[in-house]
Amino acid sequence: MPAGRSLRRSASSRFLKPLLALSFGTALWLGATGAMAQPIRVIPVDAPQARLVVATPSAGAPQTVTLDGKTIGVAPGLRVFSSDNELMNMAAIAGQKLPVRYKLDLYGQLLTAWVLSEQEQKALKAKS
Repeated sequence: MPAGRSLRRSASSRFLKPLLALSFGTALWLGATGAMAQPIRVIPVDAPQARLVVATPSAGAPQTVTLDGKTIGVAPGLRVFSSDNELMNMAAIAGQKLPVRYKLDLYGQLLTAWVLSEQEQKALKAKS
């Protein structure tokens, strides 16, 4: 076997083993921190608070919602996030009174709403 070939093989194994150990250690660390991480919920500071009631959908009529007793339309692409930050089905929450913070689009239609948990409601009351 030529001298250069054995030198190449030993050099590659010298660098490859620490690299594999490092990548395995990094994967373990990332897995452990990922399991402990909480989902971050970002609600805009300027989002007002209200009670949301989704009207029961009916064929032929546009979808509407009520925010603190005021009926408004629904923007195309409306997103309602649960307190776990998951998207909610509009038909499933129809008729329920939900404490939310919300954003309207340029036309005054409901674009995004975040259902508040009890902790978030208490935090908002404490700020007021």
